[in-house]
Amino acid sequence: MDKTSWIVVSACVALLGYNFYSSSQEMENKPAPQNALVSAAKSAEPTAAPAKLAQSLSPAQPVAVAPVAAQIKEIASLVSRNSKGEPVAKYVFQNIGGSIKYVSMVGKSINSTKPELIDDVHINQGSKQGIGTLMFGLSDQLAPRYDISDYQLIESSESSVVLQAKMGDLIVRKSYSLRPVSADDSMKEGRAYMLDLDVVILNASTQELEARNWGVFTGLTAPISSAEGAQYTFYVSMEEGNFNKENAGSFTPFFGDDKDRVYDHEHKDLLWAGSMNQYYASLLKPGKNAASNSFYAAPAKVKMPVTGDSVDGVELGLGMPDFRLSPAAGDVPAVPQSFSYTLFTGPKLNMMLNELNDEYYNVDRIMDYGILLPISYSMNWLINIFYGWFGNWGWAIVAMTFVVRLLIWPLYRKSYMSMKRMSLLQPKMKELKEKYPDDNQKVQMEMMKLYKEYGVSPIGGCLPMLLQMPIFFAFFFVLQTAAEFHGASFIGWVHDLSQMDTIATIPIPGMGWDLPINILPIVMAVSMLIQMRMTPQTGDAMQQRIMQFMPLMFFAFCYTYPSALALYWTTQNIISIAQTWFIQRLPMPELQKVVKKPGKKGFLERMVETQQTALAEQQKRAKQEKMRNVTKKK
Repeated sequence: MDKTSWIVVSACVALLGYNFYSSSQEMENKPAPQNALVSAAKSAEPTAAPAKLAQSLSPAQPVAVAPVAAQIKEIASLVSRNSKGEPVAKYVFQNIGGSIKYVSMVGKSINSTKPELIDDVHINQGSKQGIGTLMFGLSDQLAPRYDISDYQLIESSESSVVLQAKMGDLIVRKSYSLRPVSADDSMKEGRAYMLDLDVVILNASTQELEARNWGVFTGLTAPISSAEGAQYTFYVSMEEGNFNKENAGSFTPFFGDDKDRVYDHEHKDLLWAGSMNQYYASLLKPGKNAASNSFYAAPAKVKMPVTGDSVDGVELGLGMPDFRLSPAAGDVPAVPQSFSYTLFTGPKLNMMLNELNDEYYNVDRIMDYGILLPISYSMNWLINIFYGWFGNWGWAIVAMTFVVRLLIWPLYRKSYMSMKRMSLLQPKMKELKEKYPDDNQKVQMEMMKLYKEYGVSPIGGCLPMLLQMPIFFAFFFVLQTAAEFHGASFIGWVHDLSQMDTIATIPIPGMGWDLPINILPIVMAVSMLIQMRMTPQTGDAMQQRIMQFMPLMFFAFCYTYPSALALYWTTQNIISIAQTWFIQRLPMPELQKVVKKPGKKGFLERMVETQQTALAEQQKRAKQEKMRNVTKKK
């Protein structure tokens, strides 16, 4: 392979990453008892509050701000379990901001094929703020301020955590509650990754206060591994049924100035917003009492927990509605403001997300299959069905591929026979080229007559390849977002279908990098060559050389992508070889002239007429040009 090919191979590197995001959903208002909040207002010591918080409130009176003395501490945790009782997510809470420091995907590692990269996958990894932290002064001009109050653990159980702090003249209570997997006579595994958040704010001062441009931090998302490219990191939103996404690289466009932040506040109704990477998402959905029309996004640099490499990420906050807080008046207690949200921090599993669509409007759109959605969705559905049968994602891919090849078998058989008839025409086509060596237009015209005379379609042999390409890219899109394959082993040396199946590396002198030796792409290229050898040769020499180059192109494309892609293409090649072997034992077609049937003209007849018309026009123009040249000479 030449230098250009290696550049192509390197550019195709498909990597792995995980990140996690916060999600929010509508739930009932659950304001904490007023007497408890008022009591806390009288007894709680002032704790750290954001500098210049008074600028977020009106009237602009000084708000008591204590010096920042508290250190970040982990003060509580919740463990969410699936329907089998197995732990799937662990939420770790910190005192500063009364927020989620990170969410650990239990049992998930950064890279199951490299010991030096084995570490837990954490959502919000490397962020200075926790998920659920209040934000102040959201704008596109300045960076926001964050709640740095020291929250205390008020209540704790296996399913909920309640935190509270005195934030200047305000008392803030946050209640985090796990969603039960089974509820309302239905069982949904996706609920194990959902967490309800209630925020209750009470005015403990003696004057009315007004809050503007507040928000809730939904987390920081970045590649989990330095091997994963920033192209898989997005901030996303759903507005009135429209799914929007922006790549983390949009902050540093190729043309134009770099952007420090994005403050989008012109939405009518944001149903949810968040961020995602290749295999995981963190989303926040507001309840009716927290309806939002804005979100804040900004780039962030994240240090990888294992390698220490710095990668590009994105952080996001969902805007809160403006609100007023009245103080207590005599015997009338202050009325708190309550806001409810639902977080989703979990893997991008298409079938699981599809079950949540009624609770989290069209949340499965984060799979982002594009125009190939019907094919990608069907393939993912089949893979999940077969996984339920075999209990292995690799064999599920093999079974899904077998079904796809079975469905296109009639077309493949018809195409093979068409290529066989085309190969029988090769001697006659060679004679035409020898008869009209200097008239390609005439050769093409006579070829079309041959196709019509013998009933051979010149594009019949291309149909299987044309059909397989959208299927191939549909599976490619499935692979880019399906968390099912992360950490899933297959056979022997294939330990992770979301990674390359590297068995060894070869140092490249002077290049500073090692060449991985990946087995499945090699097997794929060999099987593709065998398949092509068994297929009838059609077309001219140039077309045949292009087809012979196809295995190299697919080899270069798949070599550095996850092994699941090479497994799919290798399997379909092997099945094609078996189908071709079977077809070759069937009676082969003979080259016979077809009897024209009366009625509507066929495709070949229309092509011949088009060619004849074009040739007649060309000959007419040539004749006119010749006459003009003769006139000029006189």
